[in-house]
Amino acid sequence: MKERVQKALDGIADLVWPRICAVGACSRAVDRPGRHICSGCYSTLPFYAPGGACRICGAPVAAKVSHLFTCETCTAAPPCYERTCSVLAYEGVAEELVKAFKYNRATWLAEDFAELAEGAVRAELDSHSVDVVVPVPLHPNRQRQRGYNQSALVARSLARRLNRRMDESSLVRIRDTPKQSLLGGSERRKNLKGAFSVVRPAFVRGRAILLLDDVTTTGSTLAAAAEPLRAAGAAHIWCATIARAASTS
Repeated sequence: MKERVQKALDGIADLVWPRICAVGACSRAVDRPGRHICSGCYSTLPFYAPGGACRICGAPVAAKVSHLFTCETCTAAPPCYERTCSVLAYEGVAEELVKAFKYNRATWLAEDFAELAEGAVRAELDSHSVDVVVPVPLHPNRQRQRGYNQSALVARSLARRLNRRMDESSLVRIRDTPKQSLLGGSERRKNLKGAFSVVRPAFVRGRAILLLDDVTTTGSTLAAAAEPLRAAGAAHIWCATIARAASTS
C-alpha cells in the first residue's frame, strides 16, 4: 500500500518537476516515476549475465555451464560467504552511473540501484531467509572525506524493499587501507586482512546476513568483510553488489 502511494506521489512530483536522466549523454526527461534513469538508458544497462559463473563468488568462467559450478579458487579456499550475485557489469553506462554515485555525490541514484539489486537478490538468493542487510563499511576517515557510505544508502533502501532490517553498526572497518582499485588480486587480499571487525557479535549470532557492496572485482572485500561475521556466529552470509568489474589479474 505504502509503495503504491509513494509511486503515485512520485508520478505527481515528476509532472511538476521533471527529472532529467542521470546518464551524461542523455538529456531526456525520466519517464520512470521516482527514478533517475530513463527507460531508454535503462534498456542499455549492461546486466551481468555471464555464460557461466561460480555459484559461490560469482566469477565468470570461460565455458558456458548449465550446472552448479565452483571455481578453482573457491574450491581450494572457500570464502566465509555462501553465494554472490551482481546486477550489472562494471562497464559503459553502468560504470558511469556507479562512479557518479560513489565519487560525485549523486546519492539520488541509491533508489535506482536498490531497485536493481532487489530483482537480483530475489531471483538468485534466498531472500525470504534474510534477517538483516549489512552494508560493507567504510573506514571513518574515508567516510568523512566522501560524506556518506554509498553501500549503506543502497542497503537502507534494499532492506525496506525486502521488509528487513538494515544494520550498519555491527560490522565496522578498523583499518584505513589503500584503495583496492590500485592493487592486484593477491595484493587486494593482503591489503584487507584484518580490516573489518564485528563490534556487536550478539546481534550477528545466528542471523542470515545479506552483505551489500557497490562493486566487486576479485571478491576480496566481500571475503574480508564476511570473515568476522562468520566468526561472530552468523548462520548464513549471502553477498550482493551493484556491479562486477572484470579482473585484470
